Amino acid sequence: MFDDPTAAALNNQPELVDAFATKILVVPSSARWREAISTAVIGSSWCAGLLSTGHLPATALGALKTEARTLHRQLVPLWRRSARHGRVLSLDADLGGLSLHDLVSAHTDLLTHTAGGVFEDQRLNSVLRCLNPAEQQVVFAFAAEEGTTWAEAAAAIGADNPEALGERIRRKARRLAAEHERRTGLRRMT
Repeated sequence: MFDDPTAAALNNQPELVDAFATKILVVPSSARWREAISTAVIGSSWCAGLLSTGHLPATALGALKTEARTLHRQLVPLWRRSARHGRVLSLDADLGGLSLHDLVSAHTDLLTHTAGGVFEDQRLNSVLRCLNPAEQQVVFAFAAEEGTTWAEAAAAIGADNPEALGERIRRKARRLAAEHERRTGLRRMT
C-alpha cells in the first residue's frame, strides 16, 4: 500500500513513530518498537478494509497493534527473551571469565560410567536393570543419538520391527522411570 518514500519518512522521523506508539497504540517507545511499528504500518494486512470500503474499520488499530507486537517479539534477540523461570543465554555468554559452555560441557555425557560398568545416574541404573540386553542396546543407541526417535534407534541396532520395538521400549522406560521416582518419593517421606 505504501511506497518507499513513506518508509523513508517513517525512518527519518522517529519522534512521529514514538508519538504514535505511545499515544495511539499505547506501547513503549524504543528503537526496537520503532522498527516494529514502522514495519507494521507499511504492511497492508491491517488496512485491508481501507482498500475495499474506503474507510478504516474499528478493528484496524487493534490489528496494527497485534502486528507490531508480533514484529517486536521477532526482533528481540534469542538471548534477550525470557523463558518460564529465567532468561535464555547463549552458550558463549561471558560469565566472568568462563562461558556457559565451559560450565555445562562437563555434564553433557549422560552415560558416564563409574567402576564396574555402573552409571553415575541412579535413575538410569534402576531403569537399565529392568531391561533385557536388546532393550538396553536400543536405549544406548537412542542416548548416543544414533536415531532421533525410538524407532530409528531400534533400527540402528538391527531390530526386525523397529517401530513396534521402539515404541514398546519408550513406554517401558517411561513407566520404569516413573516407578523409580514414585519409590524415591516414598523413601524420602519415611
